[in-house]
Amino acid sequence: MAQRITPALPVARSILATAALLLGGCTSLAPVAPGPTADTTACADLFAAVDARVERAGVRDADSARIAGFPFLRIDRLLANLGGDAVDARTRGAWLARLAALDADGRAMELRALEPVPATRRALRAGLDRCRDVLVQDLLHQAPAFARLRAAARVPDAYSRWQRALGAYPLAALAARPGVARLQREQMPRAADLRSPPPGARVYTQAAGDADVTHALPRDALDVPTPSADALSALFDAHAPTWILDTASDADLPGRLIRDAATLRVDTHRPSVYTYASYTRFDGRVLLQLNYVVWFAARPKAGAFDLLGGPLDGLTWRVTLDLDGRPLAYDTMHNCGCYHLWLPTTRLRARPRTDDDAEPPWIPFTVDGEQRLALRLAAGTHYVREVGRAPSAAATTLIPLPYDLLRRLPAGHGRTRSVFGADGLIPESQRLERWVLWPLGVPSAGAMRQRGHHATAFIGTRHFDDATAIERYFERAP
Repeated sequence: MAQRITPALPVARSILATAALLLGGCTSLAPVAPGPTADTTACADLFAAVDARVERAGVRDADSARIAGFPFLRIDRLLANLGGDAVDARTRGAWLARLAALDADGRAMELRALEPVPATRRALRAGLDRCRDVLVQDLLHQAPAFARLRAAARVPDAYSRWQRALGAYPLAALAARPGVARLQREQMPRAADLRSPPPGARVYTQAAGDADVTHALPRDALDVPTPSADALSALFDAHAPTWILDTASDADLPGRLIRDAATLRVDTHRPSVYTYASYTRFDGRVLLQLNYVVWFAARPKAGAFDLLGGPLDGLTWRVTLDLDGRPLAYDTMHNCGCYHLWLPTTRLRARPRTDDDAEPPWIPFTVDGEQRLALRLAAGTHYVREVGRAPSAAATTLIPLPYDLLRRLPAGHGRTRSVFGADGLIPESQRLERWVLWPLGVPSAGAMRQRGHHATAFIGTRHFDDATAIERYFERAP
C-alpha cells in the first residue's frame, strides 16, 4: 500500500502536452492546487481533466474516498484515523505516501476502464504519477496546505442523510428496533463441533498452510504492519476458514464473478474465495486483518413478495491478528453489510453496554483462536448457523483470488469494468427491501457492496471498516 515519495521532479512539457492530446479537450474542474508554481498548476489541471473524463464515462473507482481540494490523494477510514498521528516529517511523509498510493491504485483502475490502448494508458498514468510526486512534495513543504488536508481528510459515512431526514428517521428507528432485536434472537449462530459435517453439506477450504506463522510483522512509521507478499499469502493460507454449505440449489455454490457481455454472473465451476488485507486499531496499535469473501449466484426468493431475495449474495469472514500474529477476533457479515456478528477469542471480553440509541452488536459467543474454524451456512439464505472446529476430512479446494480482480473484470475492446458502481454498490443486486427500509438511511438496503461502503447497522451508524470498532465493543481479558 505504501508508495515511495521521490524528490520533486520538473514536469516534462512533453508529458503534459501528450496528456492534453490524450484527454482531447476535456474541461478543467479547477481544483485547489497546494502551491502556486507552474509545475503544480499544470499538474492540478491534468488531474482535473482526467477527473472530468472519468466522471463523464461513469467509471469512477469507489474503493477509497477522494479528498476535496486534493485530487492526487485518496483516503480510507484507517488513514483518516491515523491523520492525527502524522506529527513530524517522518510520519507526515508516511501518511502522505499512503494517501498517494490509494490515489495511484484508484486511477490505475479508472484508466483501465477509460482507455483501451495500452500505450496511451501507460503514458497517461506516467504523467499522473510524476505529477502526483510533484504535488506531494510541494504539500510536504506547505504547512497551511497540509493543515487544510488534515481538515479535509475524512471519509463520508455510508448513510444517506436525506433519506433519514425525509423518512423521519427517529420514528423509523423506534419502529424498527423490535424487528432488529427479533432478528438477532432468531439468526444468532450456535457454537458447534463441525469436525463431522452434516449429511448433504458441501465442504470447501483453501489449500492448508502452515498453522504456525506467528511472528511480529515489520511496521512503517505509522505503526502499520507491512508484511511481504509471501508472508501475507502464508497468513491467508494459515487462517483460512472452512466453509460448510447446506446445499439446496446452485445458488448455494461459491464461485467466481464474471461478466458475459452486460451480464454479471457467478461461475460455480471455479469455486473461489477473494482475499484482501485491511487494518484496525486496538489499544493504540495498528493490527492486520485478513478478509475472505465468497460469492453466490443469488439468495433465491421464497415467493413473489420476498423482500430479501434477489440476484447475487455473498459473505465476508474477517480475522483480526494480534501483535503476536495470533487471532484476536473474528467477525463476519453478508456482502450487503447485513448480519454483522462478532466472535471474539478468549483474549477479549465485551465492554459493558453503553446506554445509547445504537443497535447492540451481535456477539453470540467466544471462540478458541488456537484452532482452525469452520462456518456452516444455511441453504438459500446463507445465514451463519454454526461456527466451530473445522473438519480435517477432504474438501473441495477454493481458488484464492485477489479482491482487486472485482474492480477490473474484462469488458471487451481492451477495457475493464468494476463490478461495483461509482457509489460502491452492485446495481444488479438490488433488493425489494430498499423500498421498506429507506427511512433508516442505508442506500439500497440489501444490495451487495464494495469494501469501504458497508453500513452494518440500521439504527445508529456503524461501518465494517471502522478503524476503532474492536475497542468500542471489547477490551483485553485479564
